[in-house]
Amino acid sequence: MKRKFILSILVLLFFTVSGYAQDDKVIWGLKASLDAELPSKWHGDGGGVTMFRPGYGFTIGGVSNIYLGKNFYFEPGLSLAYSQYKYKNLLFPDSDGTILETDPKIYKWCFQIPLVFGYTIDIPDRYAFNVFTGPQVRYAFAGKTALKNNQLEEDTAEYVNLWDMQRRFDLSWKVGVGIPVNNFQISLEADFGITDLLKGELSFRENRVGVGVTYYF
Repeated sequence: MKRKFILSILVLLFFTVSGYAQDDKVIWGLKASLDAELPSKWHGDGGGVTMFRPGYGFTIGGVSNIYLGKNFYFEPGLSLAYSQYKYKNLLFPDSDGTILETDPKIYKWCFQIPLVFGYTIDIPDRYAFNVFTGPQVRYAFAGKTALKNNQLEEDTAEYVNLWDMQRRFDLSWKVGVGIPVNNFQISLEADFGITDLLKGELSFRENRVGVGVTYYF
């Protein structure tokens, strides 16, 4: 079901961009960003527990800036995204109490599809900047909970398997502001997680803030 939903978005995106491209209303671009990953607490009826430390990530991909008129635009994109963060205060003891490893990291490789609408605020003879917002879809096609001890990783596979614990599909809401500089745009962005990624009774979401640079052809 989720794969069909993502495919539908991609098909809609293709026909939308194709329809506008003939009217010279589309500007294509390449975008890269550096992100701070801010995983939320695990929430339940009894409150929240901090399970993860903040991490980092990056994205690289393409965008299509579609002018809609009166300073409004629609900018869909498709990117490859990487993210990682670590457990906090998670210990793996041996039978004699020796700590074999602490705080393993989680990493993910994702396809990312932002679908944002923006507005250009233009101050004559001074400067312009863009404000934008919209949904963003992520699908994690690879990733794991990475333990440095190979034997420990095998022994604990059924307990720390990432995809037994988390969902691959993620929906977030993006907000941001960008400053155009010639053919570039420098942007400050934030993603607020909507999808509960935990399988089970507790809930958990991924959030992030980042700096992006887009080059328009």
